[in-house]
Amino acid sequence: MTEDVSTGIGATLRDARENQGRSLEDVAGALRARAGQLQALEDERFDTFGGDVYAKGFLKSYASELGLDPSPLLETYRREVAHDDPRTATLVGSDVSAQSKPPRATPPAWIAWVLVVVVVLAGVTVLSTVGGDRSPEQAVPREDVGSPPPSSAEGADDPDVGEADDGPADDDSGDDESNEDDEADDDGDGNGDADEAEDADPDSVNVVVALEESSWMRVMIDGSLYLEEIVPAGETLPFEGEQEVEIRFGNAGGVIAELNGEDLGVQGNRGEVVTVRFTPDGSEQV
Repeated sequence: MTEDVSTGIGATLRDARENQGRSLEDVAGALRARAGQLQALEDERFDTFGGDVYAKGFLKSYASELGLDPSPLLETYRREVAHDDPRTATLVGSDVSAQSKPPRATPPAWIAWVLVVVVVLAGVTVLSTVGGDRSPEQAVPREDVGSPPPSSAEGADDPDVGEADDGPADDDSGDDESNEDDEADDDGDGNGDADEAEDADPDSVNVVVALEESSWMRVMIDGSLYLEEIVPAGETLPFEGEQEVEIRFGNAGGVIAELNGEDLGVQGNRGEVVTVRFTPDGSEQV
């Protein structure tokens, strides 16, 4: 579909919303979604959702919130917009290929022995080379083996650590260079702080889950129970929290998740029960 061809989906959603006297922010609050996502649906910018599964899920939720029957809109989407979703193809393709590929033949035992001999010979050669090139001054005394490396204050900024003391001139030179670097950081135009601010992690948690298969889900947002039910396949649900969103999946292999715009993929194996905690720093199983 080219950008200048309208399917009528966006106009239908916009007319229904305006006839009810509701703003994008009002509907977005009811759906716990972002107003920009609903605006993208009304503008028919479906490619911003990153895949058909997400786009159809948001479309169904938006239409239902406006009291519209989502079936005709979804049918129009499938007929005029939808294309093969690479995520779905990956999931289905992995199962088919796993079943259709013939079992790999076990290599002969003598190949394993040859590999072992090659690895041993290579290790002996490397050790001999390293041991022959090391000078007496570089050898580590036995009593120092296993001691921790020097701290940054002792050796990281001092280029003369580990060498013979050539006099105070060398030490002063190292200190002067360190002081110049410190002064440059202190007297700079603040670009370092600006870069750190730009790279700062988001201060909220926006999670979108798309269900390829039905799954029981329990959703906790900032410590409060938000949802606990069986969600059917084809649904796409957005969740937003200030500190964390914790979701327990009853069928982790049938759920794809997205955190703050980053696709996290399938959350586990088919039929596996998994609890995932989403924070501004990322996600982890708990």
